[in-house]
Amino acid sequence: MNETLKTIAERYTCRSFDGTAVAREDLEAIALAGAQAPTAANSQRFRLIVISDKAMIDGFDEAAAESMRAANPEAFEQRISTRGPSLFYNAPAMIVIAIEHSGPWSSELDCGIVVENMALAAQSLDVANCINLMAGTIFQGEAGAALKESLQFPEGFEFGVALLLGYPTDLGRPHAPATDKIIWV
Repeated sequence: MNETLKTIAERYTCRSFDGTAVAREDLEAIALAGAQAPTAANSQRFRLIVISDKAMIDGFDEAAAESMRAANPEAFEQRISTRGPSLFYNAPAMIVIAIEHSGPWSSELDCGIVVENMALAAQSLDVANCINLMAGTIFQGEAGAALKESLQFPEGFEFGVALLLGYPTDLGRPHAPATDKIIWV
């Protein structure tokens, strides 16, 4: 199996990071992989915001949990019973993908391609990762607008998705491929 296919086969979603900082050169390589992602009509309507301040991420985790708890206490309780109280899993680094919704092309699809490039790049560098949509809760309302400003979101850009990065407390296993989803004609 070639290295690309091996990386795809071995990638898994990490939900328990040990908190150890990720080397800057690894974060740079992962962000560059995102910047190299193809986009519709080469529009590149995304920005990558690299955050390596663990205390800041821990604050985001608390804010996201509180937002989720306030919005839907039942769903929050169900979630923490299966995955624990942390929504950011003690990750020491995070890359937020901000997207612009203007134009005829799907910036959400582009965002998915960007985050997948980065997740696979991270896996190839032995950096565990988790694609995280729950981070979006911290970018809502007035507090979210202030946070977007402090993180230098360009005007008109919104949260797309976050990629949590770090080293696992336990090595996870990739999911079994759903080969029954492949249709041959």
